[in-house]
Amino acid sequence: METTEKDVARRFYAIIDSGRPEGLDEVCATDLVGHAGAGSDLHELKRSLAGFLAAFPDMAARVDHLVQEGDLVSVWLMYTATHRGDFAGVPASGRKVKFAEWDLLRIQDGKIVEITQYCDLFMIMSQIGALPTAAPV
Repeated sequence: METTEKDVARRFYAIIDSGRPEGLDEVCATDLVGHAGAGSDLHELKRSLAGFLAAFPDMAARVDHLVQEGDLVSVWLMYTATHRGDFAGVPASGRKVKFAEWDLLRIQDGKIVEITQYCDLFMIMSQIGALPTAAPV
């Protein structure tokens, strides 16, 4: 059975859900190029994911939209998780978080060769109590 680019993208998020950053080797090229939140290469992508999983060990992705044009797959997803470890200098709060992410994956020969990630860090920081709340009016 042939693997499509969308299948590779779905497998990428299944690996994230498994909590095993080392599993990214299965779907990412060794010379992966990353942009924005993904870091610059596969090593940084794994390190970033490991950091998120240390702070949010139950992190789970829900893919809402998966759109393909040529070798590009655009993904809009929502993550849910519980803040159980330090994140950006903020100690574990035990709070539940829900945040959006947009990824653009370029896939060739069954591997992700380029990734751009934008994550709603403001929402995460707000939900874990790292940002001041608005003053009452």
